[in-house]
Amino acid sequence: MTSISRIAALAKEIETQTVKLDKFFTENMIPPPSFEEDAPLMYSFPPDVAEAQEALSAALDELWWLNQGPIQTIVAKSFATSVGLKTILKYNIQNLVPFETGTTFKELAEKTGVPEKKLTRLLRHGITDHLFRETQPGHIKHTAATKALVVMPVLGTWASMGIYDVGPAKMRMIDAVAKWPDSEEPNHSGFQLANDTDKTMFDFFEEHPERMSRFKDAMSFLQTLPGLEPSYAVKAYDWASLGKATVVDVGGSHGLVSIALAKEFPNLQFVVQDLPKVVEDAKTKSPPELSHRVKFQAHNFFEEQPVKDADIYYFRWILHDWSDKYCVKILKALIPALKPGAHVLFNERCLEAPCTLPIRAEKWNRESDITMLATSNSQERDEDDWKAMFQAADPNLSLEEVRRTPGAKLDLIVARWN
Repeated sequence: MTSISRIAALAKEIETQTVKLDKFFTENMIPPPSFEEDAPLMYSFPPDVAEAQEALSAALDELWWLNQGPIQTIVAKSFATSVGLKTILKYNIQNLVPFETGTTFKELAEKTGVPEKKLTRLLRHGITDHLFRETQPGHIKHTAATKALVVMPVLGTWASMGIYDVGPAKMRMIDAVAKWPDSEEPNHSGFQLANDTDKTMFDFFEEHPERMSRFKDAMSFLQTLPGLEPSYAVKAYDWASLGKATVVDVGGSHGLVSIALAKEFPNLQFVVQDLPKVVEDAKTKSPPELSHRVKFQAHNFFEEQPVKDADIYYFRWILHDWSDKYCVKILKALIPALKPGAHVLFNERCLEAPCTLPIRAEKWNRESDITMLATSNSQERDEDDWKAMFQAADPNLSLEEVRRTPGAKLDLIVARWN
């Protein structure tokens, strides 16, 4: 029996997963995906359908690249891939194009001050990525993607951070590796070279309020994406088994996770810690009905932990911002507060062994890892990395388990103080 080719197998996989998705849309009377401007901005799938969507995306991605061939694979990685989006965001073009009727390149040129010929060329590049559509020569209308930039402005904020903050840092990342090959300092990354500064990214943002605002808004948006919502932290651990207990949310910003947990588990008390400015802002936005159980406290996690003998210390997306050297300092500052049997939870990625994940899932993890290297000289970690870090901080801090919640983009690394 002759085995089918890889591209034929992928085609079958695409058909199988498409049928599952289409059945979900039909049975739930949900409009299916389209490029039209009235298409749904985002879907909320149950775990089995989310798995089908991911499998479909992986098969489509692999088939696309196989179909390109090796030479076109390299050609497709051109520097021009974000030109259209950058043009749109820089000149706020998404808000200059009326829904339904659209507008012309000529009118946009007049409103933006960009010469019509150049603007037309730039936008036509974006159109090849379904950013607007040219319905007749010289006339464009919204697609679902460009409409999303209008109705969800924070999406543009996220994209701008990628274009202006992360992208340039990645372009200089290899230069930084060459200049500081063995450094663990957070100001020895591509970000410093791209911005001609010796300050860390966070310190640099403090001096540039507009960029700090963009970063904060982008991070808030990130928490709304499928698999990253605080609800997954609720599912990741047996919080109910704690009974009456205190949870310290270290570096917890506005306490989104603590608030979500407080709503589900009335026996839990929470202390959300962050820097003074963040805490003052968070207090004004926290639900007043939870104020007796969700407290905010100013604290720098490089300094000794002031809340002693809590049952749980929780870090969400904190340690990936720091190299091992600084993570060990964070842990050493925490250890004096730990009582025997206390658990420390790290809601971050725990990278799986190479070649165990589908390539698309692997890419998500590696992309995040490289972003951390480019912006903060930090990293995502695998299980061995976590174990080594705990041992470096104190042999009494040990890895108990790694929990992976279906559908979640972050894992839960559970450490125990013995």
